[in-house]
Amino acid sequence: MLERAKLRGLELERKPTDQIVVTGLYQLTSLGDTFQTWQGLLEGKSRIRAFNANSPRTNIAAPVEFNPNDYFGKKEQNPMAIITAMAIVGARGAGEMAQVLGEDKCLLPTVNKKRVGMCIASGIGPTHNLIDISNTIHGQTEEDRRDNKSFVWETDNEAMRKGSRRVSPFSGLRSFPEQPNAQAALALGASGWPINSAEACATGLSAIAEGARLIRDGYADIVFAGGVEEVLREHGEVGIASFAPMKALSTRNEEPEKASRPFDKDRDGFVLASGIGLVVLESEDFARKRSAKILARVLGFDKSIDGYHVTEADPDRIADTIFQALYDQKTKSFYPVDAIFAHATSTPIGDSVEIKALRKVFAEDLPNIPIAAIKSNLGHLVGAAGAVNAIAAILAINEGKIPHIRNLENPDEEFADLCLVRNQPLEKEINAGLALAYGFGGHNAAVLFGKYKG
Repeated sequence: MLERAKLRGLELERKPTDQIVVTGLYQLTSLGDTFQTWQGLLEGKSRIRAFNANSPRTNIAAPVEFNPNDYFGKKEQNPMAIITAMAIVGARGAGEMAQVLGEDKCLLPTVNKKRVGMCIASGIGPTHNLIDISNTIHGQTEEDRRDNKSFVWETDNEAMRKGSRRVSPFSGLRSFPEQPNAQAALALGASGWPINSAEACATGLSAIAEGARLIRDGYADIVFAGGVEEVLREHGEVGIASFAPMKALSTRNEEPEKASRPFDKDRDGFVLASGIGLVVLESEDFARKRSAKILARVLGFDKSIDGYHVTEADPDRIADTIFQALYDQKTKSFYPVDAIFAHATSTPIGDSVEIKALRKVFAEDLPNIPIAAIKSNLGHLVGAAGAVNAIAAILAINEGKIPHIRNLENPDEEFADLCLVRNQPLEKEINAGLALAYGFGGHNAAVLFGKYKG
């Protein structure tokens, strides 16, 4: 049996390691691609804008510019939801930076594809495709959809049977939540351990934590990890209507670019956004053997679920998660933190709970640690938010710059003693940056990234 396994090229022995590094990354937000987004953050830009969702409360959002026709032929797109196409483009972008892909945009022959894990997930997924299926059954045609025409909602049995025959055989694939991860793996030629866990707004950062765990425990040499979300391009009114009745979204419709204002006294909710955030993680040994450029270390990570409340987070459980992420098992001590990339959604309760958790961890040291909040520029990318926050931490470590918080005109008195980065980027050597994310249902994730010093 051993010989048969070896003939299949299987590496049966796990090789645990605590040396995990980042070698590639890719993001796409309303500000643009990886470095357009980073530059936009440093310049204090925002592309949050008016977005007609026919909502009585909220008609603003931060949509991403993404055209699948720029990357795929019509036939290639048949089984893809937009979010799946975005996941493939993001995985290729991160893989190209990590230099693990060949000219065919697939994994290099020198990379064992069975040791490449895939942890790309979405908080909401391609659910709008189910709306399309329902509309087709009830009489809408592809031409109606393409031309944005209204249609008569058929309820007659024969008319619905006729509509059902028009449902594309690819409709199911476009709707299934695992497809962004699965088709990204197919596009790259990866066949290692997959994880596709929807954890609300913690999804992207949680996926990075899971990817780090796969490498730490010896299940992978390389992992593509992060989040992708697109809830605005098609049926955007449904995305906004999903959150607006909870009073979670900002209603500052007359001033879209001022709507997202974390830690500000006048904050009134988050702004829904779309985008991608993906990183390539590797064991340090594997990265060094192939002479990869290493962007950062993963010093620690943890995730948890509160079991506390369906929408409100538990500051004690968040604090526990951060403590675990900062604890160095080797030295039995805690890593120092030079910057915090807060989840900071701009909701009155959310920002307050997050700071309460941070005070439980850092106590009197918290006012000395700079805090960034990039949702002030980008809005809330839901399942991709935590991954984009992680990328900001990695780039800040490399450039020694922390983006300032936009719209922080009148900080809430509760946060008056804190080092909230305001007015301009803060230039500072960052040896360790903490990225945080939380989501409905009590999902929490924390990842500590460190400067790579060889």
